Formats: sequence, structure tokens, C-alpha cells
Amino acid sequence: MRKGSLTQLPPFIQLIFVLCMVIVSAVVITAIGVVAALPFTGLEEVAGLLQGTGSIAFMKYLQVLQSFAIFIVPSVLAAWFFSEKPAQWLGFNDSKTTWIILSMATILAIQPFVSYIGMVNAQITLPDYLEALYRWMHQTEQSANEIIFRFLDTQNLSVILFNVFMIAILPALGEEMLFRGGLQPLIQKMVKNHHAAIWITAFLFSAMHMQFLTFAPRFILGGVLGYLLVYGGSIWYPIAAHFFNNLSSLVVFHYYRHTQPEVDPFDANMATPALAVAILSLIVAGGFLFLFWRWSDKHPTGP
Repeated sequence: MRKGSLTQLPPFIQLIFVLCMVIVSAVVITAIGVVAALPFTGLEEVAGLLQGTGSIAFMKYLQVLQSFAIFIVPSVLAAWFFSEKPAQWLGFNDSKTTWIILSMATILAIQPFVSYIGMVNAQITLPDYLEALYRWMHQTEQSANEIIFRFLDTQNLSVILFNVFMIAILPALGEEMLFRGGLQPLIQKMVKNHHAAIWITAFLFSAMHMQFLTFAPRFILGGVLGYLLVYGGSIWYPIAAHFFNNLSSLVVFHYYRHTQPEVDPFDANMATPALAVAILSLIVAGGFLFLFWRWSDKHPTGP
């Protein structure tokens, strides 16, 4: 199919098309990647992965593979089919260094508020009749944290640099291409309101991570990233903020592993800020977003 051949499809049909491409790409590319790795790993590695005993190297390989399969490939295909200018459709417009820095400052400023919300989120309990669901959510969260811990717990510089690529660069690029570049504008065309589109996309962004005990803080971050796109007019701003957020998490992890190895860096209650600090954090981040809004109001740009 030629570039822009599906431009005339209604936004809802385009949205369904993107979601279907995510599923198909995830299954097909992951399957191809696993088969391609078999001559080097053998069936034992795949069997070990299914049993939860796979090697770190193979799990990282799959992590990188799935970053392309779930986020980048479907986004590129959607942009190709839905626009004669695919890069512009995804929001890859010109950006300014000053506002790139302000994007990172915004995501840094919101961190105390996000940490406080994360503490509240982690303390939520469900009714007794949902105890099985609650145990499953805890187990899912714990398993995810254990895998991430195994990924990151190293002092090897080359491995740390690869982790920066895998944890900070790829997700920042791929997830923003799919959610802010692809889904959010389509949802905005459907609901005719950019605020609603931002928070619907943030909900999908948080839900796709399948970590429900940290759903709320990720939802807040998704909303901030959405506003950076709308007010900045370029996907480079949420990409920069997303990268800085993930990179900061890596730095904090290694700081605690080096200085306080007995501390669990994933503990939601660790160094939780006071409510007053969290509110101040929200005000400062809101002020930065206000600057973005004022700038975009005077210099209208965007996809």
C-alpha cells in the first residue's frame, strides 16, 4: 500500500487499525525474533523463560525486541498509511532547545507529587470479595520489579550504558511515538477536546504497563507528557521528558545500590515527600506547563 492510502478513514477506524497493528506486530515480530535467536540460545533458553528462570541476556533481548514490535513498528506503519507526511503525522516537528530543557524541568518538578500519589496508590486495598484480584495485582507488580531489579543490578559500565538504551532511550522514543504521536491525536479527533484526549491516552498508557499498584503515578506522568505535546506542538518535548524521567530512575536506583544497598529502590514508601511538598511540586510543574501554553498560544505550531 502506498503512503497515505488510508488517510480518509474515520479517526475511530484508524484507532482500531493502530491497536490491531500493535497486536499483530507484537506477535509476529516477537515470534520471528525468538525463532531467529534459537540457533544461538537453544530451546532451553525459551523453556527457561516460560518457567521464570531465563537468563538476563535473553530477557533483555526480548525487551528490546518488544519495544520495537509493540511501539515503534506499529507507529511507523500507522504514520505511513494515514499521512503523506508520516514524520509530521507523528509530531516530529521542529523543537527548541530551551523548551526541551523546560520539558525535562517539568517532569523533574512533578516527581515529588508523583511519589506521593504512588505511596497513596500502593496503600489502596480492595474489598474481601476481590482478594484474589488484589493478590494477582501484587504478584504482577512484584514480578515486574524483580525482573527490572535483575536488569539493573550491575556495576559494569557497558551493561549500564546498554540499560540506558533499553530503559530510557527506547521507551521514550517508542512509547511516545505510539501514545502521544499516534493515539492521542486520533482520540482528540474523536472526542473534540484535547484535555479529554490527553487523559484518555494517559489511562491507556498506564494500563498497558500492567502494573496496577503504580497505575496512578504513571497516569499522572502520562498526562504531563500529553500536555507537553499539545502545548509544545512537537513530540520531541514528551520524548525528552520521558527520557529524563526514566534516566533519573536509573540514577536513583544506582545511587541507592551504591550508598544504601539494604534499601529497596522500588519501595513506594521510601522517602515519600510530605503533602505540602507534593502540592508545591504540582504547582511548580503546572507553572512550567503554563509557560508552554503561553508560548504555544503566541506561536501556534503542531502536527
